[in-house]
Amino acid sequence: MALVLDALQYRDIVNSGGVMETKIVKSRIDSVIIYTDRVMVTRVADLEIKEPINLIFPDLPGGLEDQSVRIMAKDLQVGEVLVKPGYIKVPHPKVKEIETKIKKLEIKDRSLSDEIAIQQEKEKFLQAISIGGPEVISKEILTGKVSPESWGEGLKFLSDELIKIKGRIAEIERERVELKKKLDGLRAELNDIQSYVQNRKSIIFDAHPDGTRKYTIKLRYILYGASWRTYYELRARPSEGAVDLSYFGKVIQRTGEDWEDARIILSTAKPAYGGGAPEPYPWYLDLYLPRPKKKEKRAATRAIETAPAEAEALDEELAMTEVPPVEAGISIIYPLPGKHTIRSGEPERKMKITDASFGAEFKYFIMPRYDELSYLTGKFKNKTDHLFLEGDGGTYVSDDFTGNICLPIIAPDKEVTISFGIDERVEVKRKIKKSKVSQGGLVKKSTRYEFAYENRIKNFHDKKVDCEIVDQVPVAQNPNIKVSNVKFDPEPTNHKEKELGIFRWEVSIDPGKEFKLETSFEVEAPPDRQVEGLM
Repeated sequence: MALVLDALQYRDIVNSGGVMETKIVKSRIDSVIIYTDRVMVTRVADLEIKEPINLIFPDLPGGLEDQSVRIMAKDLQVGEVLVKPGYIKVPHPKVKEIETKIKKLEIKDRSLSDEIAIQQEKEKFLQAISIGGPEVISKEILTGKVSPESWGEGLKFLSDELIKIKGRIAEIERERVELKKKLDGLRAELNDIQSYVQNRKSIIFDAHPDGTRKYTIKLRYILYGASWRTYYELRARPSEGAVDLSYFGKVIQRTGEDWEDARIILSTAKPAYGGGAPEPYPWYLDLYLPRPKKKEKRAATRAIETAPAEAEALDEELAMTEVPPVEAGISIIYPLPGKHTIRSGEPERKMKITDASFGAEFKYFIMPRYDELSYLTGKFKNKTDHLFLEGDGGTYVSDDFTGNICLPIIAPDKEVTISFGIDERVEVKRKIKKSKVSQGGLVKKSTRYEFAYENRIKNFHDKKVDCEIVDQVPVAQNPNIKVSNVKFDPEPTNHKEKELGIFRWEVSIDPGKEFKLETSFEVEAPPDRQVEGLM
């Protein structure tokens, strides 16, 4: 697309280089580093230079940070760099596409509006007939010209037609409401795209070669409108004792330029926070006095300074076909293998970073007091060198989707337990066996509550399953409430959380077999007080 610069800008170019020739450079995007809130783009151009020349890199996004521009070329001396605004002479294809859609919907809306007008005219005509109808009917019937049955059919016809018209008008109005929603969405999208693609910039500089030959020029700049987040797919394979983890980056691209056949690097660096550590200052206290407001000066971020260095360090690494995650100082970068095309404005793209497989211990977590469900869990250790960042994910058992989770940070050698969803083949039933309230006490009156519960867990799998069962008894938070006569059958295998009223059983259940757990306890409380949280 042609980028138009005004006459004053061309004058500036000519004046900056005297009688030097001016050349518009055709470049391609070579690599993109995507941060959590911005990107750094590297463009490459190969051209033969014989003598000093003014070079123009046109049609760049209007949102690029002027101060972030860096130009690198071996054996080529670069002079003053200018960033000039411009606009697109030929409309962007995406803009034309949306404008065409809007025009079609507007034509359809006008057609529906016209149909409403026609239906309303028909309604007026039929209503005029119905108003004069009774007088005509009475005369026709009295004179015997028309039978009452014929007039009845005529009136029914009028009624049916009016109902049809009312129904069609209501249908059209509903259709126009939906049409308006689509039009509003397209117009908003058009405004967003126009702000990105029609506000453009050119980068202009004078170049001085040390001899006549082909030079490779790299242009780097930072702009907003793109980001990435982590996403995982975790697949449990209980029969094989393994968990497969697929690590993805979900990329959003709204920069106003298409990345075609480019190398993509995901970075955990947070340039928005800058590079300066805070300094301690005295913590003073004083009585409040209103003070005049002062404008705050924002600290300049050093991200723009450090980003090119990060990119340069990657250039050699990226020459490889597949590159593992790389620690770059205090951040991690994920060079994605191969080359990718991501167009501005397309839906969020899921891009694979790496795959890993871990040996895992599977068991079912069961807490009957909360729900009669069994949750398949898998515990594994991260035996890779990768740091898996916190992020959303989906869980699967083999190929069956079982739910969504938020995965915590998993550092190398760290163990983590993941819930892979509910398994109905391990049946859980809980019922209350005893619920009794009585008054007692010879000296001090009290109300006694007696409870007994029975929990049954049955294995419908064709193999043995390991289960962790958790049951609870209440814990008194008031000295006037006493919990006593706590009994379990069988006894818990883990009493570590006894003070919290939490008890655990580690059991294995054979195929078709059942595990039964009975819990009972008593609670004493003042007779004139209601016990909160008892049930």
